[in-house]
Amino acid sequence: MIQTGNLPARTLIGLSRPFISASSSNSNADKVIGPLWGEMSKKFFSMTLKRDANPVGVGAMWRDVEFETDGSMIYFAGYEVHEVPEDLAGLELLEIPESKYAFVEHNGPIQELPSVITNFYTKLLPESNLDRRVGLDLEIYFENENPELAPRVVIAAPVNG
Repeated sequence: MIQTGNLPARTLIGLSRPFISASSSNSNADKVIGPLWGEMSKKFFSMTLKRDANPVGVGAMWRDVEFETDGSMIYFAGYEVHEVPEDLAGLELLEIPESKYAFVEHNGPIQELPSVITNFYTKLLPESNLDRRVGLDLEIYFENENPELAPRVVIAAPVNG
């Protein structure tokens, strides 16, 4: 079920790359996003900084200037931090302000996540009649204390109101 509400501001350290949206016939999302998370995680976890035992991972997406032509978007893969180090070690900083979102939660196997995302954007969000706004779409990954369990994932789209 779709929910709405304000999501808190977040400060992220990570990496970004252009990709072609999964909704496009020429999508390369599967070739870009997974490897980006791997590269970013390797750099992030090699840094010396104060962080939570299970840091919150956030994927943020926004439309690139060519979106209407070919589905171009930017994907940012990062981890939430409470303080920004002086040396980002080749990583980028992304500040996400508190804002209103429509969202769904997924609490199952990570292999089911692509179908949850597709259902959210193609069925639930359009049927909600919520007024989307320009902004960052988010995938928020909350790791479980037990590494055997899949993370809780929130899929969120910016809305007005």
